[in-house]
Amino acid sequence: MKKFLALIGICTLLFSCGKNVSKDATDLQEKSGKYSLLEMDGNDISGENFTFELDAANQRLSGKTGCNNFVASYEVEEDGSLKFNPPLGTKMYCEGQMEYEETFGEIVPKIVKVEISAEELVFLSKANKTLLKLQKQQASE
Repeated sequence: MKKFLALIGICTLLFSCGKNVSKDATDLQEKSGKYSLLEMDGNDISGENFTFELDAANQRLSGKTGCNNFVASYEVEEDGSLKFNPPLGTKMYCEGQMEYEETFGEIVPKIVKVEISAEELVFLSKANKTLLKLQKQQASE
């Protein structure tokens, strides 16, 4: 029984160490780069090829959501939470490519938390609902 419990403890330790996740928004400073949007407001939209760029030095998230370009600035609050301003963007109409743009504009100001891992950024609401899930793009050689 002791060996079994020791084995369970080792497995737990190994798996928890492999998922190094920070919930401190100040750690975004080290995460600048290009990202693909995988999920928005609970919807898998990985096939839509939305691309975002995080510019942590200027506290800005920008990119393209289907048809239009956007930019949204943010602040890291003293308590480590985030405060996003509503995104500003172009206002073009593109047939069949605008399904998620209105939703995106509505949810960005609701972002207050982030979970940061090596390859993903997960932006959350106050109630811990996943609003945006981004995956780091591999640098092209």
